[in-house]
Amino acid sequence: MPKFKRGQVWEADFEPQTHKEEPGKRGRPALIIQTNILNGAGHATTIVVPGTTNVYRDAQGDGYPLRVALGRLGKSREETDLLVDQIRTIANQRFMGDKPMADLPRAQMKRVEDALRILTGD
Repeated sequence: MPKFKRGQVWEADFEPQTHKEEPGKRGRPALIIQTNILNGAGHATTIVVPGTTNVYRDAQGDGYPLRVALGRLGKSREETDLLVDQIRTIANQRFMGDKPMADLPRAQMKRVEDALRILTGD
């Protein structure tokens, strides 16, 4: 099993989808937001923010704070938005591949953290 770190974006298998409001799809990007203390402790699950290639752009940019635009990740041909209001905990077996698609730059990670604070009332 690969080592997961906060700020990495991995491909993940979100199927089966249990409700139509939840993001489904195999191979969806997922940003790890769980602390590295749990990531390094062999925890069986990981807290993530799912991504989508169905991007949204409004007059202010990307629908912030519900979405955070990441642009193109790694070798992906499509842009990705993070669905910040759809935080999930997934089993580590749902991660696909042996390495992340990307490591978010600090400025992008801070924008995600700020959006999470807005949406969780902090």
